[in-house]
Amino acid sequence: MANRLNLERLNLERAGELLYNTKAAEVPEKGAPPNPNSRYKIKLHRYKPMIKSIKTFLRRIFYSLIYVLYKARFSVMFAKAFRKNGELAYIPKEERGVWKRSLCDMVKEYWVKGHHGFRRRKIVHSFCKSHFEVIKRTEPCDKNVPIVALCVKNDIRRIRMLVEHYRELGVTKFAIMDNGSDDGTFEWLKDQPDVDLYRCGAQYQTNVKEGWINRLISYYGFDRWYIVTDSDELAVYPGMEETPLPELTARLENAGVKRVKAITLDTYSDKPLFEESADIKNDFRWIDSDSYQEKTANAGIYKIKRFIGGPRLRLMNSGVPLEKYPLVYWEQGTVSDDAHHQFPHDLINNAPCFMGVLHYKFIAADIEEYKKRASNDSTFAGNGAFYREYMNYYNEQKEKSLMYEGSVEFTSSGALDKIAVIDWRLPD
Repeated sequence: MANRLNLERLNLERAGELLYNTKAAEVPEKGAPPNPNSRYKIKLHRYKPMIKSIKTFLRRIFYSLIYVLYKARFSVMFAKAFRKNGELAYIPKEERGVWKRSLCDMVKEYWVKGHHGFRRRKIVHSFCKSHFEVIKRTEPCDKNVPIVALCVKNDIRRIRMLVEHYRELGVTKFAIMDNGSDDGTFEWLKDQPDVDLYRCGAQYQTNVKEGWINRLISYYGFDRWYIVTDSDELAVYPGMEETPLPELTARLENAGVKRVKAITLDTYSDKPLFEESADIKNDFRWIDSDSYQEKTANAGIYKIKRFIGGPRLRLMNSGVPLEKYPLVYWEQGTVSDDAHHQFPHDLINNAPCFMGVLHYKFIAADIEEYKKRASNDSTFAGNGAFYREYMNYYNEQKEKSLMYEGSVEFTSSGALDKIAVIDWRLPD
């Protein structure tokens, strides 16, 4: 009896193994071409393009309907903001429709591709609803002199460096929104005669900040040059020691250039990461020369050329985008919709790349803040994913610097000649 049971069990096991092997042979592996001898006569791969087209069509109909609902909501928001005591009452009447139309067009373009419209709607909310307190404001400067526009919080050392840098390049006006600093940043900015100062206490979030940038620019109007930046960034360009920014923008305007592309150059010292520094600009004078590469990414419905690289990719495996468009002629229809570029997106790939942005990213004062940004409830892009990559590297390589054989010293604009992706030639 026992032998009979064992024989039946063995036969069942062999039958199961045979069935499994037969199915495994019939079902192609993922990514492999279909087996013509398979019993699966219906070849679904033939219908995949059609299925994809149908899904895309249905998705666009769905998101178009969602956009129509949100556009009605936006109209109510703008109407309230433009009232006598509304947040946007200061905007001239002839410019109100332009801002409304431009912001709605920007959100609509993102919604065509899908869920990114839900994120970008926060830009419209922030633009219309954020309460800006005007601390001090003077008359606009000449239109060929760029206004430096940025938001800042608790960055007293780098904001001083930034203001000094742009003053040396010929800037005579800064439009700065303080987001609740308590380290002396607000008080120092208030004492600067060329700084128009605003204050907003709302919670920072990546897309919310873009609404704040648009608000700053709305105080000064269209058809003029702006430098859009962060407090830890300094825009540099070939020959800047001899060519001030007002002269550069005049040359750009004559050449028909409305935006200038730049590559972010992460700066570092020859000491371990987050090492204390008495002189940030002097100590953090090293940049990568040859670790950059170009890739393609989406911006709304357009494909744009994007830079990645530097020490964050070389050592931290972080593919954070490095391209920026810091110098912009803000004409009607332009909207800040991303930390790296502006809307309309069809102008992005036509911009010449002859600027760099020195990025003072890893000073000692940053480490505690980066730990917060790396948390799962981070309000920064990707829920702090990039900052988790930075902190993971730091926790494993605390004693190492970011130096390598391709590091070059940035002591003048001549160092930009060693960055292959930067076009050394300024427009005539």
